[in-house]
Amino acid sequence: MPEFYELKHNNKPLFSNLYTRRNDIAILKSIYHYFFNHGVIPYPNYSDNFVNYIETSIPNLKFRGQALKTKIILLERRFVTILKIAGYDPNIINLIYREIFDLSMGLWG
Repeated sequence: MPEFYELKHNNKPLFSNLYTRRNDIAILKSIYHYFFNHGVIPYPNYSDNFVNYIETSIPNLKFRGQALKTKIILLERRFVTILKIAGYDPNIINLIYREIFDLSMGLWG
């Protein structure tokens, strides 16, 4: 007997997801700038200096303090997971996701 699955609609607005991904790109670029200015990327537990640098670099950032630290850890874990599954050159068509992957590769790859 065939099984039927109910498709669930995502009630999250498209622009919310786009805004979040643009936030991810801004955070990654800010980490990149920190690396080039200071010569090192700190690892968890991130220093207040590092977090303050990112917060001041991105004026409309919706993550602050501990939430920002958690977001950076999440970005790194997401990158490592993709790397394990798809390798160093995954076929990413979406330009925003490709930029996130490329920036992450430069930082943690």
